[in-house]
Amino acid sequence: MNKKAPHLYIFNATSEMAISNGTVSFMPNKILSRFEQDLDVLPMYYAESKDIVLVHQYPDDAFIKSIKEAGVSIPRFALFPQAITDQTFLKEEKACLRPWGWSPRIHHQLAAFKSQCSETYLNQPNSYWKSEHKELYSRKIALACLEHITANNPSEKYISKDLFPIICTQQSEVEALQNKWQQIVIKSPWSSSGRGLQVLRKAFINKSVEQALGGVLKSQGYVMVEPLVNKQLDFSTQFYADGKGNLEFLGFAFFNTNDNGQYQANYLGYTPEIFQKTLSQVEQEKLVIGVSEALKTNDIPQNYCGYLGVDCMLFFDAKGESRIQPCLEINLRYNMGTVALKLNTYIHSESKGTFNIYADAKSDFVSFHKEMIKKYPFEMKDGKWYKGYLPLSSPNQDKLFGAYIFLE
Repeated sequence: MNKKAPHLYIFNATSEMAISNGTVSFMPNKILSRFEQDLDVLPMYYAESKDIVLVHQYPDDAFIKSIKEAGVSIPRFALFPQAITDQTFLKEEKACLRPWGWSPRIHHQLAAFKSQCSETYLNQPNSYWKSEHKELYSRKIALACLEHITANNPSEKYISKDLFPIICTQQSEVEALQNKWQQIVIKSPWSSSGRGLQVLRKAFINKSVEQALGGVLKSQGYVMVEPLVNKQLDFSTQFYADGKGNLEFLGFAFFNTNDNGQYQANYLGYTPEIFQKTLSQVEQEKLVIGVSEALKTNDIPQNYCGYLGVDCMLFFDAKGESRIQPCLEINLRYNMGTVALKLNTYIHSESKGTFNIYADAKSDFVSFHKEMIKKYPFEMKDGKWYKGYLPLSSPNQDKLFGAYIFLE
């Protein structure tokens, strides 16, 4: 196998929904399909120049020029799904297939490329989809890991047992927890990035919540319910799993979400003060070891090869003390934290800012870009990203969604 063979990347952000659906013919709704297409260049920030990123539209020259000038090495782009029937492209050797996330659907879509992949890839535990993989992605595994972390690394800083998520198979069980906790969060078993989440701030279940809840209970069998807590900070522990039982810790990523728990942005170039105040260096290391051991105990690095992030949270308990939820959910895929860790390497030491996903129902990325580029022109210093606004996806191609950084 040629060592220089490229990895093949594709951005399929709806992988968890596809796992929940379970069929190879799953189709995300129009808006989510648009989201995947508008942001399809994102893998270029963690791919190498020899690699190939599958896109739905070639990025335009002006955008590529601006990213090159910012010091990013550009991979090759190939059109998807045309690449599946392009005989010349099919015959090229590939090292590994690297979608954003695995699912029965993406395995089916990329099946034509597998015969040219390396032995290394074909020997990975997730080079083919197996029905038992589905459980690895469920919230039950996250709960099992949470129980393992708190039982084996006791700390008064960790979330208390009476606030742990609870599995509910009927609406009456959800209502009982709502009576107990008043404000709750209902989570679908297979979902991510704030999708499949319902935040209930009122002590009753209205018609639309009842319908959505009924739908999830029918299609997925259960929901996870947890109390809505007074959040201070969202963060994640980022790892690489080799598929042979080993995990490499890559760093912490810090991010924010909106009131409904949907992802908005990652912090770049700094560690939030609240995190350093709450967790000493020793406690940070203890947390990483605890999460790592829990993942291994639940066979994740044995059955999965690739990047993953474990979402955690700092929150105030009823007494106003800072507490840690060390395993809210496990994202067995590339995630915005993975991207943020790569982007951090471009940031000037005197700068800090955010990596953002633009999604606004009232406007589009093109209009947003025109405004931002005037107000906050991008500046570099010593070959690093220093100040202002830089689009990370093309702002010139009629896109609704976008990715960008903003630095101060």
